[in-house]
Amino acid sequence: MQTIEIHDIVPDPIADIASKSSEVWFKDHSFTRGKHYLITAESGTGKSSFFDFLYGRRHDFQGSITFDGASLHSFKVRDWNKVRQHNVSLVFQGFRLFPELTVWENLQLKNHQTGYLSDQKMMQLLETLGIPEKKDIPLRFISYGQQQRVAIIRAMCQPFDFLLLDEPFSHLDEVNQRTICNMVSAELKERGASLMLCSLGDPYFFEYDEKLNM
Repeated sequence: MQTIEIHDIVPDPIADIASKSSEVWFKDHSFTRGKHYLITAESGTGKSSFFDFLYGRRHDFQGSITFDGASLHSFKVRDWNKVRQHNVSLVFQGFRLFPELTVWENLQLKNHQTGYLSDQKMMQLLETLGIPEKKDIPLRFISYGQQQRVAIIRAMCQPFDFLLLDEPFSHLDEVNQRTICNMVSAELKERGASLMLCSLGDPYFFEYDEKLNM
């Protein structure tokens, strides 16, 4: 997938109160594979909703969104399954991991859908982010910061053209943030993929082609 385009979109629940000065809502914009985008927003302005629309979790928006010219309003379940397995990967703000499964089982569950990463590569990512010893521990027994790192590694366990990060570092210190940004940047470069990061304002340690204020 090469291009995501938005045209005059706004979430239905905030259509009457969304700011007309937003650089996302009520605007036409194109997001191109390979470029990196920072979207800054205050809480409650719809940044998570925007990613939910791009991931097909919600459809309650006005206007249109297209993937390579195909309208999301026309997508069926099979279309979304393909997009989520091959084109768009999302790190949810609330992680959405499985607490009863081990760290490794959470990663395998995602990776088995496409077989994209080898076990060796997944272990390498765990080591890079400093949690290899947590591999066989149920997720509920590790810290929120460690869970956040697992969620980010899980997002790597598939091919993607666009990586969506929704406030991805809320439980991490600056040292871990920098380590993750370096790892993610290397993965993006290797895959020729785009980054779309939603933040309350912190750019973290990425370089961006464009910054938009929601």
